[in-house]
Amino acid sequence: MSDCATARLLPVEEAYQLWAPTYDSAPNPLLCLEERHLAPMLQPTEHCDVVDLGCGTGRWLERLSALQPRSLIGVDTSAAMLGRAAGRLGRNALLVQADCLKTPLDAASADFILASFLLSYVDDVDELAREIARIARPGALVFLSDVHPATNEYGWRRTFRCAHEVIEIQTHPYRILDLHAAMKAADFVMESFSEYSFGDEEKALFFRAGRPGLYEAVEGLPVLYLASYRRRSQ
Repeated sequence: MSDCATARLLPVEEAYQLWAPTYDSAPNPLLCLEERHLAPMLQPTEHCDVVDLGCGTGRWLERLSALQPRSLIGVDTSAAMLGRAAGRLGRNALLVQADCLKTPLDAASADFILASFLLSYVDDVDELAREIARIARPGALVFLSDVHPATNEYGWRRTFRCAHEVIEIQTHPYRILDLHAAMKAADFVMESFSEYSFGDEEKALFFRAGRPGLYEAVEGLPVLYLASYRRRSQ
């Protein structure tokens, strides 16, 4: 996250090819904030078939595998990120390189679906909702999290440093109302929705990184949302 005007803009897959080797190497305030609030919401997944869309390096797959699901699948477009996930998970998950809008997964094959920081990289929220509905069984639980769309108004860009260069990842703006409407049209009922600001834990990360101004610019403002939906039982 940055307001750097000199960043080089890259498509998602190309950007993550560069970021994958260092993605997990430094504390990320947004990931820290998400983990603090999402981890307690994850229900026991024993006897469930679990899918993580946009699984990246497998940080949530690793946590979900400890809950002993019946099956665990991670889907991502980035071969580089999946390579990192494979090193972390071994045989504890099946990793699939695919577009999350058009996965090769079977219809009605998942009881629990997670998509963490995926929505901003999707160019059609309605299509994603339909794909989630296609793979979800009746009664399936879906958790979605993302950088809050309001951060566009703060001048935020999705950036990271690679060597001596700042890379900006191409994103697609959307409104939370559009997400809710898309999930409703795909036959889901919203169970929860929360917006979060950085807390003391994240503040410490900003200050340790020598970037207190970035924290102070958004103190008290929403930077993350978490939403859960339940597929209607047929």
